[in-house]
Amino acid sequence: MRLFHIPFLACILGCQDYTVNGIEKRQPQMLVYPKEIDFGRLDAGTETGHESFVIVNTGDEDLTIFTPDLVSGNSRFEIDNTLEETITIEGGDLLEVNVYYNPETFETNGAYVSIDGNDELNPSARVLLTGGGDAPVIDVSPLDFDYGYITIGCDNEERITIENIGNQDLIIDSVTQMVTQPADILFELGSLPPYPWTIVPGQQMDFLVSYIPTDVGADLSDITIVSNDPINNIVETSQIGDGDVERWFVDTWLQEQVPILDVLWVIDNSGSMSPFQSNLSANITSFMNVFSISATDYHIAVITTDSPAFSTIVTPSTPNATSVVASLVQTGTHGSGMEKGIQMAYESLNNSAYAGLGGLFYREDATLIVIFVSDEPDWSQMWSTYLPFFNNIKLPGEFIPYGVIGDVPGGCNYSWNGYVRTAGEGLGYWDLIDYYGGNWYSICATDWGIQLQDLAGQVTSRRSFPLSEEDPIDYTIEVTVNGQLVYDWSYDAASNSVSFDEGRAPSEGQTVEINYAVWGCGE
Repeated sequence: MRLFHIPFLACILGCQDYTVNGIEKRQPQMLVYPKEIDFGRLDAGTETGHESFVIVNTGDEDLTIFTPDLVSGNSRFEIDNTLEETITIEGGDLLEVNVYYNPETFETNGAYVSIDGNDELNPSARVLLTGGGDAPVIDVSPLDFDYGYITIGCDNEERITIENIGNQDLIIDSVTQMVTQPADILFELGSLPPYPWTIVPGQQMDFLVSYIPTDVGADLSDITIVSNDPINNIVETSQIGDGDVERWFVDTWLQEQVPILDVLWVIDNSGSMSPFQSNLSANITSFMNVFSISATDYHIAVITTDSPAFSTIVTPSTPNATSVVASLVQTGTHGSGMEKGIQMAYESLNNSAYAGLGGLFYREDATLIVIFVSDEPDWSQMWSTYLPFFNNIKLPGEFIPYGVIGDVPGGCNYSWNGYVRTAGEGLGYWDLIDYYGGNWYSICATDWGIQLQDLAGQVTSRRSFPLSEEDPIDYTIEVTVNGQLVYDWSYDAASNSVSFDEGRAPSEGQTVEINYAVWGCGE
């Protein structure tokens, strides 16, 4: 912090017949320059930016300001920490304030400095701060892997992928392993070159880790990857597995009533949604398969966050229903950037020409499911203003909202086209979902198939029950309902599920238990 004095030219009065009765002093006036500071792009971890701005009192009376306040969502920016709580700048003087920027990784940051003073006309001012960091960023997947129970002599493997999601070359200095003895978890470099490895931005490199148990019991492995990532230079991955001599499994369910569901998808169609719509479309089969297995009586329609209208209603009798829904959820990305999903759901459900009572979509005896998919918060009116409407159209428990949204709190990061991007926290949607007891899923998740399967499973009950393990020995399968052996079912290898015969599905509240074994190696 430095205070400077700017001398004013003396006013020289001549010896004329003028009388000076006094000079009125001007009130303190605050001038801040510059209003924006751009540090540019710096090498993260090695370069630090240093700039300054000045606060000038262009008036005559003393200007009193409070300590400039740095408003930032991260620790990348700093200002002088030697400033007093209140600072007086005399007329014509100025105060220089130093600002520092220290990026830690490949990122773009923003903040601002807020200045408040006793200038009656302009009591506050801001200085906008921007800057970016250049760096390699390591992404290792998966970080943890469980091989499960593997029959002795069988083998299983995982592929560990190292990706550079930064914008500078990533240097891998070493990859080392610690493993329990006997060393049944094998780290294999294959044809990879000697260290160091150079991975350019957007490139991947992978290697195999195999598990071939030679005895009964747990096996553990830790693989450590050392790189030049300035913020995460040591990454540890873990692998576990259990050797076993035979593999028997029991899957258990509590049967629920086969539901009647009206499902309204509300899809964000703004410019940033292309990867998420593609993910949703590519994995919608996981959602629709659960509906098919459970014999759900459903109506499905799709609207967007800027329109309450839909083009068609998909039902169990719709030809190629899964393909139709996969096409409908790709709503395009030319919609409004002010996403109003809750308002569009309200407008659609409040109009018989769309999804409302009296139209073809809405059924009074159906449970109403609304699923919001968006990478931004909701820009409708306050979410709570819509509660009287939703409370009125269905009884408690008959209206349930769900969401595939940005994580709350804080949003989430995802990788697209070699860059790390951020999805905003799904406020509004999250509040509505939490109020009605629904569930939300992260829009940044890498496996949408599992999420959509879980989502569908939450709102349906079943006549068919998928097995948790692949390749069962079909003649070992036994099915009980409330502890009693039953035989009115069949096993479908294509879907790896047990399906009860038509009209023989377990009643609501009954417990279904399926016991079975899987083949060992060489069988």
